[in-house]
Amino acid sequence: MDGDVRSVLEMRSSANLSLRGFAMRVVSELARPSEGGHESFSADLAREIVSFARTGDQGRLSVLYTHLKQRRVTAEGVMDVYLPHAVQVIGQAWHDEEIDVLHASMACARMQNLLREMGRAWASDRTGRVDDGRVLLTLPVGEQHSLGAMLLANQLRRRGVSVKVMLLPRLAELRALLKRSQFHAVFISASNATSLEPCAKMVRELRCCADYAIPIIIGGGLVSSAFAGNDPLRIAEITGADTVTSDIERALHACGLQQVSAAAE
Repeated sequence: MDGDVRSVLEMRSSANLSLRGFAMRVVSELARPSEGGHESFSADLAREIVSFARTGDQGRLSVLYTHLKQRRVTAEGVMDVYLPHAVQVIGQAWHDEEIDVLHASMACARMQNLLREMGRAWASDRTGRVDDGRVLLTLPVGEQHSLGAMLLANQLRRRGVSVKVMLLPRLAELRALLKRSQFHAVFISASNATSLEPCAKMVRELRCCADYAIPIIIGGGLVSSAFAGNDPLRIAEITGADTVTSDIERALHACGLQQVSAAAE
């Protein structure tokens, strides 16, 4: 009985949350799990997030927040597990022709807006961090969706890495940026096999533009998806990248930024 009353009060206190208000509450109020603890994945919660993405109904946010709190899901879990899962579900629905490209794009845009607000909330809630790593995050020509790159940028920034996002840059833009700024690494996010040749071209351009040796890392759906020939060694051979991985910790280690990630734990 007490638990039912508490749930009602929590839902009332969370009523009429805006997207920004939802993000602020998730980041500031949902505690990290105890040391060594692991969150169990909730299929019901995942469906709620997908439903919000597909409908855009902000009235669902108050209930969603309450369910996150009841299941003790952390802000990290929302950003690193549930949002990527929602994007995958939406992409599969489009692939299976359950939704059209317009509805899929709108759903992904809502996820990107939520991620952006959570990233802002994270930055304001954790002031005073000193960044000691700089990464250029970019997309090759032909990529149509930037949400995967935004998810990666969010993860890197939460580990103390300063990220410059440059979507579909022209060669002159890359050259100018690398002349005036130095980076510890370039991360290229690519979605599928059609990006192999554009990635190879971008790697060649980066080598040409930079006056210093800079590690180039390729990740994203190109690496993690189950299409034939997605072996990292083969992708590295074709593209010329130094490292090919969808594991963010391995990527940081490869470019000498593992100490940043360790300090963020």
